Amino acid sequence: MINNYNPYYYDWYRNQKRMFPNMPNQNNMLENPKDGFEKGNMFSNLYNSYKSYQPTNLKPKTEQEKLLYNLLAISFSTHELNLYLDLHPEDQSMVTLFNDYKNKKEKLTKEYEEKYGPLTVCTMNQNAENFNWTNSPWPWEGYHV
Repeated sequence: MINNYNPYYYDWYRNQKRMFPNMPNQNNMLENPKDGFEKGNMFSNLYNSYKSYQPTNLKPKTEQEKLLYNLLAISFSTHELNLYLDLHPEDQSMVTLFNDYKNKKEKLTKEYEEKYGPLTVCTMNQNAENFNWTNSPWPWEGYHV
């Protein structure tokens, strides 16, 4: 199991398990990846909005933005399920969903990098003769508010 240690999330989930030892199967209480990503919480039964705040409905404009948005949403979902499974490793339905999301993340990452170039320096072509991945537009270039 991937263990991305984040003290805040780890303590929060550990407290959830302590407070709710017989927590029901979370699979039917999950947000879809898009909604979970926008809310910052995959578990609808644990989501509390701040005052009257409504999450922003993000609308990618280009094909590249859509692909990146889907990749980010799936990555977020995978990470949330990883945190849940650190405390509930016996929940087989969530293990299956985690593996589905992980495979989808890998597929979207590969598709994005084939079309638009590497997302990180670690996925740059190993045989590259120069360090030209920085020649792509930076996130703040070409966006109009």
